[in-house]
Amino acid sequence: MDTANRTHRTLLLALLVEGGLGVVAFAIGWLVGHWPAVGMGWASPAAGEQLRAVGLGVVATLPPLVALAIIDRIPIAPLDRVRQIAEQAIREMFPQPRLWQLALVAATAGLGEELLFRGLVQAGLARLIGGTAGVWIALVAAALLFGIFHWLSTTYALLAALAGLYFGWLLIATGSLWPPIVAHALYDFVALWYLLRPNKMLGLRV
Repeated sequence: MDTANRTHRTLLLALLVEGGLGVVAFAIGWLVGHWPAVGMGWASPAAGEQLRAVGLGVVATLPPLVALAIIDRIPIAPLDRVRQIAEQAIREMFPQPRLWQLALVAATAGLGEELLFRGLVQAGLARLIGGTAGVWIALVAAALLFGIFHWLSTTYALLAALAGLYFGWLLIATGSLWPPIVAHALYDFVALWYLLRPNKMLGLRV
């Protein structure tokens, strides 16, 4: 299989898997009577609030990106291994990616994963348990599941769980799934670009 065909096949698979997570979230939510798209309605007069939530998501991308840059420069073996694993996996999946492909995968991952882990698991579990304790128990549970879902190594899973805590906190703080979706998607896109930077972006086209 040539490089272009492999990239297209990987792109399709990634979109099906990540998008499928959102479908699963809605399917399970329908069965249990919980709407996973928490606070995402666009009906007037709420449109302004939704745009504000999207803007907050853009701003909220900065802390994890700063963390990524710091981690990339810390000479600790487990962190070096995480970077090597991520870079190898990305290059194998997208040997000659285009920027729009990375953006599409990142957007689909942000939407699908946040609908499942934050919209369904976290918000649904918090509603089921109830009270303040339920909010924080659900936050930790969803973050742990998020980490397990991203288990490429123990360190990678722990970092993913920390990211899950952050995205979950965004949902709690804003009451909307838009900030974690936007922050997750933008972070994934920049992280993909960042991990591919040793190639000087020569293999990336718009």
